[in-house]
Amino acid sequence: MASTSPECVPQAAPYPFDHPQGDLILRSSDKPPVDFRVFKLLLSLASPFFSVLLSLPQPQSPLLSPGRTTEDGLSVIEMSEDQTTLSILLGFCYPISTHPIPRFSSLAELQTVAEAALKFEMEGVLHHIRQELVTPRFIESQPIRVFAIAYRHTWMHEAKLAARYTLRHPILSPSSYGAELEHISAGAYHRLQEYHQLCGEVASSRALIQETVALAADAEEDGWVWFACRLCPAALPHPSYSRTGTPSYLRSKQNTGARRWWSEWVRGIAHQLLTRPRGETVMHFDLTRKALAEAERCPLCKTKARDQLETFSQILSVRVEKDIARVELDIEFEES
Repeated sequence: MASTSPECVPQAAPYPFDHPQGDLILRSSDKPPVDFRVFKLLLSLASPFFSVLLSLPQPQSPLLSPGRTTEDGLSVIEMSEDQTTLSILLGFCYPISTHPIPRFSSLAELQTVAEAALKFEMEGVLHHIRQELVTPRFIESQPIRVFAIAYRHTWMHEAKLAARYTLRHPILSPSSYGAELEHISAGAYHRLQEYHQLCGEVASSRALIQETVALAADAEEDGWVWFACRLCPAALPHPSYSRTGTPSYLRSKQNTGARRWWSEWVRGIAHQLLTRPRGETVMHFDLTRKALAEAERCPLCKTKARDQLETFSQILSVRVEKDIARVELDIEFEES
């Protein structure tokens, strides 16, 4: 008698997928395969696909092969999903009293389960996956990968939210690549890059305009110490005036406008906003520390600079957020 290869001998799935009263076997694609002893009723409630499949007479069912049964007579469905995917997918179908809500260990795992849930029309599971996709542990550190997954499945809300989170990171950094990008079009990724670039230009302009306003305004109108001070060096002309010359209405006020330490801080923030166009970028620690160190050298600025720069940073941060909120991601989606 020929012996059966160990790779072909099915292994029993762990609790609760080994219940003796289960009336159907889902066999994983692993080697050796793993048999999930499940309940037809639970599958039918969670999946219209299985509801129809299991209502067909066995000879007519494309997956329930005649003669493919276990020793105790249970029908077997050969699955293309592996043990991990089936364990997570079925875990969402079982009562929480018997199985804790599954937790995804990675975006790759989430993507694999999402594909299976789509195939089996498990809308409740997909709803949970969409919520999990945009939780902080994924969207804050891997927003481009989250965007790619959401875009692939035409999940509009999640894709737009992920696009907003990409603004916290440089869009072209080496760490921004993920295998999920292979499944979206070059056009979609290009438009994401355009969105990021436009937000950067808008946010940077919001910062730079503060310097222009400072030079053009009456120094005593706003009450900021970097406007009122006349003791420490004034701001140098902005580099953009090197070719065109400083406008006459600014030239007369360069010695009485903003202080240099503040102007250099604003320009540094504007540069950072080009690649990280979010309000939180305004709170850049190194730039703020450097500016305050310079302000400490001035007997007047050092008395108010720390508190006022913190207040001003908060105001500028809010304005940046309002500006980028008006920028639209130019991608059309169909509701899933």
